[in-house]
Amino acid sequence: MARHRTLHHGHRRKLSFIIPVLLVYVLVSAFLDLTYSGYMAKHVSDGDSHQTITTTEGTNMTKLLWEGVSRLEQMDQQRANLTEKLKNIAKMANVSEEAIGPWLSQLRPMTIVDAPAGNRTALLTCQDIAEIRISNPMGKGVTKVVELGNYQGHGVAVKRVLPTVKDVRECKRTVERSGWNKCFVFPNYKLLKEILLLQQLKHPNIVQLLGYCVQNEETDENLAEHGVVSVTEMGTKFHVGRARKMDWKMRLKMAIDLASLLDYLEHSPMGSLLMADFKVEQFVWVGGKVKLTDLDDVSNVERMCTLDSDCWVDKKDVGVPCTNGSCRGLTAKHNMNGAYKTILRHIMVHTGTEETALRDDLRSVSISAASLHSRLLQLLDKELAIDSPTHR
Repeated sequence: MARHRTLHHGHRRKLSFIIPVLLVYVLVSAFLDLTYSGYMAKHVSDGDSHQTITTTEGTNMTKLLWEGVSRLEQMDQQRANLTEKLKNIAKMANVSEEAIGPWLSQLRPMTIVDAPAGNRTALLTCQDIAEIRISNPMGKGVTKVVELGNYQGHGVAVKRVLPTVKDVRECKRTVERSGWNKCFVFPNYKLLKEILLLQQLKHPNIVQLLGYCVQNEETDENLAEHGVVSVTEMGTKFHVGRARKMDWKMRLKMAIDLASLLDYLEHSPMGSLLMADFKVEQFVWVGGKVKLTDLDDVSNVERMCTLDSDCWVDKKDVGVPCTNGSCRGLTAKHNMNGAYKTILRHIMVHTGTEETALRDDLRSVSISAASLHSRLLQLLDKELAIDSPTHR
């Protein structure tokens, strides 16, 4: 009994040691959140139900937004440092992380810098991925699902094939139960293809591959037993409607990023790459950037042809001839047309002679990605020059 009281007293002493530290952590985290809220409150006021943002006179919206993003990144880093210190203190006090788990539950996005052992080139292994805790679904496509995962306090996007995806469900309707395992072959192939593409394609507007696991053909709900799993950096859904309400300079920067991505796809290490089905759903917001996240339909095969009209885009002649049975150069035109119809025509709305000419060239698909990138940079320089103190 005396020994039990001693142990109990020792446990209480450890908790009494760490509780003040926990209190400091919570207060500092709250202070960081309030600091940012106060910072924004000085510059931004809420508008109507559509959350229209207004600024005080003389406040530059683009500068304000980027300052806010920078402030958030600083606070994330401060919170991460506090969390790490708290874990070390808990270890010294012989208190398990589970005991202080509720205070450490807030996820921050994981990047390649957070990879195991601090190795910037290391990818998460099957053993690492088995530690990921799935919290909730983020999206579901034709061949795979995307789920939010927690890896050692970092937020990650987990992609895998489950029985609920469209391709698997439709396949099961046409195959006897004994052959249902075959219904996962093609979706898993597409996921493997995306993993390989992400390993080879490196661009600021393509999501980072953080790790993958290929260990069997199982489709178990348990991540540790699942056959094919991809882990990428976490993002949020990209909404064109919200993007078009942004400041013009912000929209210009977004268009510049997309033009850079299109140029990279045209001259990638694998040749000119086609985005067969250009959709808004293929993009996410990551750290203030629009990034391509869905690559399983990307290919480097140009369209075959017999006539020049076979090389048209949306029934329009885009200047690509049929040469030796192939529409050489059509892939870049197809991507540009898809980018314009899906995103660029919504965010490139602005008055001005050059802006109008640029939209006309985009609509007719008569501009290359490199030329688009160059002209957009000139427009941004012009806007920044107008805002400079020397111009006033």
